[in-house]
Amino acid sequence: MLNLKRVWALGLLLALGSACAQPAAGIEAALRSALSLHPVVGGKQAQVDAKGHAGEAARSQRYPSLSAQAQRYSSAPQGGGTSNPVTLRARQPLWAFGRIDNQVAYADADTGAERADLLRVQRQLLENTALAYANVLSSHRRLQLAQDNTRAHKELHAQIQRRERGQLASRADVNLAATRLAQALAREQRYAGELAVAQSDLLAWTQQPVAAEQPVPAPLTALPGADAVLEMALGRSAELAHKEQLVERARAAVEQARTAAMPTVYLQAEHWHNQPGVGRDSRVSVVMEGALDGLGLAARGQARAALSQLGAAQQELLAARNDASRSVRRLYSNRQMLQGLIGTQAASLQDLATLLESYKRQYDAGTKSWLDLLNMQREASEQHLQQVQAESDWLAQSLQLTALVGGFDAIAAIAGTARE
Repeated sequence: MLNLKRVWALGLLLALGSACAQPAAGIEAALRSALSLHPVVGGKQAQVDAKGHAGEAARSQRYPSLSAQAQRYSSAPQGGGTSNPVTLRARQPLWAFGRIDNQVAYADADTGAERADLLRVQRQLLENTALAYANVLSSHRRLQLAQDNTRAHKELHAQIQRRERGQLASRADVNLAATRLAQALAREQRYAGELAVAQSDLLAWTQQPVAAEQPVPAPLTALPGADAVLEMALGRSAELAHKEQLVERARAAVEQARTAAMPTVYLQAEHWHNQPGVGRDSRVSVVMEGALDGLGLAARGQARAALSQLGAAQQELLAARNDASRSVRRLYSNRQMLQGLIGTQAASLQDLATLLESYKRQYDAGTKSWLDLLNMQREASEQHLQQVQAESDWLAQSLQLTALVGGFDAIAAIAGTARE
């Protein structure tokens, strides 16, 4: 009985180990893996945290500050007695004429801009990962078509060799078939190399092996009309959200520069110990403190510079909006063109398949040459590859549009979303 339990436990452990050893599969697993493991996200998140801590430092200016000063000196130049005065001071800001508030507002805007940039980085990472996944899929299909083409050429080569042995074909026909077979093998090897490169690129994004064999789910490539896609892209764009946050940060920088030279009113409490001429004493007072660097010209220049930065940020936002609109229209137009091309090529492939079978029969009947048959096989293979390329391009453009409208956010569980 004990041995049976041990065997059952060992079998369970082996099964669990085998299940854990299998890589994740599908585009959704690839997206989640990239978002959780890629170092660019961790680095950007650390920058967001740093900006948050800077905001905490700005808010701390509202709290009291404590200072202490201790001295030791001789009371007479010829070695008289020594004195050890100590001064303790506590200051609570009462009114800074908006300077502290504007510094806090700038820190918050800076943190918001960094968060928007994090979302932009996440969206770009998801787009790159999805495109790499689609590239692996298309590379798989191209390799499969190349293998089918090689297999067909091997059959034709074997057929012409049999006909040569029966003195029904010339040696030139055999050499021609061998040449076409070598070309098919070379293409197969090239596509095998492209598949290895595509898989390596996908691994660079996902940071762990992901089996890219499952097709992309239809909902990820289903898009509404052009106007709706454009509206969704502009409303959910992470790039535009980042640019808008940069405008807000520049606007906060203007207010910060305008109040940078303002004085601060403090409630100050001081205590002296061993102070010459005073001894021990305490005092509470209201103090106004301020400074004008360069007679105020420095603050004036900083304010003008901040206004110029605000204008630049606003222009960059307009340019980004224009680029986003142009990109969406181009992608959608190409996608529609490819959709029609795929339908046309599918019908052409059916005709070519029928024509290829007809050429084989006509060659056997002696009405078509061996070169005609090989050329028809090449034409069918080329048409298949063109259709795969068109479908690959259509998938890539669809995934890019899906990324622009935030279609991957829910799958990858992105914490933040762009503004609507």
